[in-house]
Amino acid sequence: MFIGDHAALDFLNTKVGPPFGGAESIANGAAYVHWLAAAGLIDPAEVPEFLERFATPALDRVAGEARSLREWLRRILAKPTGAHTRWRAADVAEKLNPILALDSPLRQLEISGGNLALREHCEYTRTRQLLVPIAQAIAELVTDGDPSLIKCCANQACTLWFYDRTKAHRRRFC
Repeated sequence: MFIGDHAALDFLNTKVGPPFGGAESIANGAAYVHWLAAAGLIDPAEVPEFLERFATPALDRVAGEARSLREWLRRILAKPTGAHTRWRAADVAEKLNPILALDSPLRQLEISGGNLALREHCEYTRTRQLLVPIAQAIAELVTDGDPSLIKCCANQACTLWFYDRTKAHRRRFC
């Protein structure tokens, strides 16, 4: 379900409770890699390569770490915040910086329409690096996002989150 209007919030929505049946979208490593591709956080063409290159137990461990990261994010967002506690900066930095440090960008010149363009790619050499795209999305949310626009559905039975980009910022339901 990609209704969050932000990758980090769509990540939160990978586990839903009633009334949606309590589904878990990243139950294992393969599901996590497929979700990253569906969310546009990795190139879908790389999915078969990742599933072949990385061992299933290692991918499953990363999926477990991703689920833990998701529940940590849920707790951070569910806490009431004010201007003086914006995102509880120390907690967020302590959690995300070790994951962000795993990033290994690779810059290459590519030919596009007869012109050269400098492109940056991620070089995934270790399984844990698959946590980097979601850590980056969370980091972008907490640095660039407006906390007042991050909302949980007003339906008491719903567990879905979204970023309210409506003009009047009055969206209440997923």
